[in-house]
Amino acid sequence: MSIAPADEPTPTVPAGLTPAQHEAVTASDPLLCVLAGAGAGKTRVLTLRVARRVQDGSAFEDHVLVCTFSRKAADELRRRLWRLGVGGQVRAGTFHRTALGLLRQHRADRGAPPPTVLADRRALLAELLGPSGARAAGSSRTRGGRARSGGGERFRSGVPQLEAEIGWAKARLVAPGDYEEAARAAGRRTSMPAARVADLYARYEEAKRRQRALDLDDLLWAGADLLEEDRAFGDSVRWRYRHLFVDEMQDVNPAQFRLLRALLAEAPDLFVVGDPNQSVYGWNGADPTLLERLPDILAGTRVLRLDENHRSSPQVVKVASAALGLPGPGSPTSSRTDGPVPRIVGHATDADEAAWVAREVWLAHTPGRRWSQLAVLARTNAQLGPVADALAAARIPWQAAGGDLGPASDVRRDPATGSLVPADELDADDHVDDGPADDEAVEAAPGTEHERPAPAVGRDPGDAVVLTTFHRAKGLQWPVVFVVGLSEGLVPIGSARTEAAMDEERRLLYVALTRAEDALSAGWARHRDAEAAAAGGAGRRPSRWLEAMEGARAALDAEAAPTGPESVAAHLAGLRARLGAGKTDLG
Repeated sequence: MSIAPADEPTPTVPAGLTPAQHEAVTASDPLLCVLAGAGAGKTRVLTLRVARRVQDGSAFEDHVLVCTFSRKAADELRRRLWRLGVGGQVRAGTFHRTALGLLRQHRADRGAPPPTVLADRRALLAELLGPSGARAAGSSRTRGGRARSGGGERFRSGVPQLEAEIGWAKARLVAPGDYEEAARAAGRRTSMPAARVADLYARYEEAKRRQRALDLDDLLWAGADLLEEDRAFGDSVRWRYRHLFVDEMQDVNPAQFRLLRALLAEAPDLFVVGDPNQSVYGWNGADPTLLERLPDILAGTRVLRLDENHRSSPQVVKVASAALGLPGPGSPTSSRTDGPVPRIVGHATDADEAAWVAREVWLAHTPGRRWSQLAVLARTNAQLGPVADALAAARIPWQAAGGDLGPASDVRRDPATGSLVPADELDADDHVDDGPADDEAVEAAPGTEHERPAPAVGRDPGDAVVLTTFHRAKGLQWPVVFVVGLSEGLVPIGSARTEAAMDEERRLLYVALTRAEDALSAGWARHRDAEAAAAGGAGRRPSRWLEAMEGARAALDAEAAPTGPESVAAHLAGLRARLGAGKTDLG
């Protein structure tokens, strides 16, 4: 099978593409895997390839299925296609939504009612855990049925963790009887014994069977079962969705991949795009090796690489690559013009770091630059609380936001930890569930902006500095970015004990750093607060990856250092001014 390429430039194959991007858009290979680094334009390439193929007749619009990882991504893809002249017949949605559509269609064809999807998995899990869990499940809830607050420590450490473990197991195609062995092999760490999790997992499955209900994870299993077991139905679906496209392939889990394989026809037509260096959802069951192993799994798959970053300045790319351990030849490059050398600043306490951020944010808010063009990223929500306080004290507006979910509909203080928690976040320990919630369960509302006191007259009420976590920042970008809290125990997170978990933490830092377009600053603090600092002791250590970042930063400083006597004096004066804002040593 061969796909005819576009021979002549068309409105959907713009002349401004790089040679690698142009090849990814126009290549005739039916099986194509594009490894696109941060800022390489992967979404643009995917959209242009869909539009090009529809336009030149090598794909039929109503036979195209694009699998994304959020509703927001699917909506954005449809908007882009519409602007390129492709109508609304392209099917774009998450794997869960695709599976649900298959189940509904299969039942409708046979005159059966649609499947019952469990409305509140946490309530059932709380019931299985006992009275204290059941009471907690009755606390106030956000849209999508997610708990918002309170209810006791049993709920905080029990229900969310049990939900996370069951979700991980299902994503990895692990049945209750196999959970203990699989969790041990994967180095899963939970507050309850693995045998207890396995028992509750089995009881949960039995309770769902009695209710004749499916949960979100069941949709993937049931959808794949349907395609594999009902040959006639499977063939009709594979005929309908004969042209498959997958975005963010590095985040696909085994259950999703099983559904994808079941959707492929005998002569598969598949285009996937992803970046192994941005795989950060292993904690949730994703398997980044699926992207790397795709040519072995599907014989004949051609691999193309897009390594040029069109988002971040060369200086940001160099420091971020050093953090990932990719310095020197073969590392990502940038097509952007030079920007300022990134900064790395150490502080005595978290409050000092927060005050530094507020001061630097104020200075970065120059004429023509909106507050919303500045972002502060941290590994956990708890780290954002002091920053929010410092910004409010400086009368700087801020909002909490996330990539897949959009701006948070509400922001509150967790009474147990003091964390800054968007209402759309799970009420779990940050190291357990610090990524976007399942996009099928939560639909975010417009953001709420915060500040003290009232804003100046005439200011756009939607213009505010963005505070978000590394996970939630994925897919977003800002001209100016501050990455804070880069100390051991936070970056990498203390719960990362296995080699795979540590590698994922490193990739997560790379994702955070590459959100910056022009200016990047990184910070860390030796002590949590003034009391801890006064008590003495060694305190925290800087993140193990800061040394490599500092080495790259110092090399950039040396390259940019002036040579004439007058310019050297001016350069030294600038360094002294910068040092006055905070301590820069990493010792």
